[in-house]
Amino acid sequence: MIQEADESASVDEFVRLDFFTEIAKAIASANTLRETMDQVMTHIGRVFAPEHWSLLLRDRRSGDLTFRIVTGSAGDQLLGKRLPRGTGIAGWIAEHAQPVIISDVTRDSRFDPTMDRVADFQTKSIIGVPLMSGNRVFGVIELVNKINGKRFTPLELKILTTIADFAAIAIEKSYYVRAIKKVALLDPLTNLYNRRVFTKHLQRERERVVRHGTRFAVMLIDIDDFKSINDEYGHAVGDEVLTTVAGILRASVRKVDIVSRYAGDEFVIVFPDSGEEAAERAKQRLLDGLAAHNAAATPHISCSIGLYAASEENVDRIFELVDEQMYRDKSRRGDTDRSYGDMVGHLEELIDEEES
Repeated sequence: MIQEADESASVDEFVRLDFFTEIAKAIASANTLRETMDQVMTHIGRVFAPEHWSLLLRDRRSGDLTFRIVTGSAGDQLLGKRLPRGTGIAGWIAEHAQPVIISDVTRDSRFDPTMDRVADFQTKSIIGVPLMSGNRVFGVIELVNKINGKRFTPLELKILTTIADFAAIAIEKSYYVRAIKKVALLDPLTNLYNRRVFTKHLQRERERVVRHGTRFAVMLIDIDDFKSINDEYGHAVGDEVLTTVAGILRASVRKVDIVSRYAGDEFVIVFPDSGEEAAERAKQRLLDGLAAHNAAATPHISCSIGLYAASEENVDRIFELVDEQMYRDKSRRGDTDRSYGDMVGHLEELIDEEES
């Protein structure tokens, strides 16, 4: 009866403090997946006062669990560690999609002491709940040992289950927001930045040149005879050529450089805080990558390339200058049927849109 009275008092306290409203607002206000998980774990620490608590995410292919957030005395040792599918209490929770409360782990055959040995820690009691999207478990929240030495209660398990429901909704929301942002930023075939992202970066670099006298370089890349590749080998092979070139481009530049698919078989790179030398080195790496590909596979791929460094004197004509170089490169290759004036015009229109 005393325990029931204590639990009833605890419920009244949580209602009085608008506990669930507070945690729901905090979780909902998070803007990223990491912020969402951090909010969840912060509130869990405040409410339950465990010695350590973990959020594990499940690999959808293998079913293994990975410690993504670990708070408490065992945090540094466990963070990033991987539990094979079905291992331990957390593994059981993930497999059976059921919450668990264990007062004495030494009396439960599901307990695996491996992580205790890794963290030099002694687990005595556990409560854990699954994180679920529909009928699928994508993670587990696990609390170990109360600081005051008492056992976890059935009421606390109910509260943790409710928190997990909030958390699952918020994490799922964060995931979909991130996926939507990715779709908005990336070209779906090559996984490079799309034209709109490129335009924003280009405008930023142009403003820096005007305001601070910095410099940047631009490279335009066009796949030669791409229509012929599609006609001879089919569009599936044409897509493979585009993704191959995209991969070589990524491998040819620095992390700070902006590689984008402009349209069709055309790519563009912005080299921030760089002169023509950096672009030339990237160009040579690109040509070397194409040569290595052509030595091992067909169809052979060649590209026409134009590059130029922007300065205060030429920043407003940068794409016209790059385009002229590319056209000369194509002329040397005997492929002069296409006009690049339209590309430059469209780029300038996009820049105007960003300025307006």
